[in-house]
Amino acid sequence: MVLPLSHWKKLYKELKFQALCIDVEATRWNGPISVIGVYRPKEGEIKYHSFVKGVNLTTENLKQIFADCKLLITFNGINYDVPEIKKQFPGVIPEKIPVVDLYLLARRMELDAGLKTLEQNFQIFRVEEVDNKRRISTKMWKKYEETGNKKFLDTLIEYNRQDTINLYPLAERIMEMIE
Repeated sequence: MVLPLSHWKKLYKELKFQALCIDVEATRWNGPISVIGVYRPKEGEIKYHSFVKGVNLTTENLKQIFADCKLLITFNGINYDVPEIKKQFPGVIPEKIPVVDLYLLARRMELDAGLKTLEQNFQIFRVEEVDNKRRISTKMWKKYEETGNKKFLDTLIEYNRQDTINLYPLAERIMEMIE
């Protein structure tokens, strides 16, 4: 059953400050997770957290961050992020947690559902140096693994940070459009 858009708007308005915006990067196409970015929507200072493979990406750390979460905000997370986290880190995401998938909502609203296009249309900006680079996450992870050079990891984390924190203003704009 497809729930009406108004259902998602109401759920979002009620739970947005108990939500987590999440974005997942992988080591390669359909490979292990390299980075999970999380951001709890709130007014004021942005507090983004990254969980990095081999550093702090552990079941225990993820359980702590997801423990009091009542809603997930993603971009195509129903199809990738959430199932991948559940597969690689079973039990960290609470059962039956609702997921506001901005990609799916945008498609239902007949908007161009590409993340970068939506950001441009809603004037949500990124740092230019990591904007619009194809497959940056897998490239940066590979270079980081090959060289150990932290600048590649830092670029990957910054790219993930921007994807993750931009979900909140994108959600706000999309919800404003729903009657």
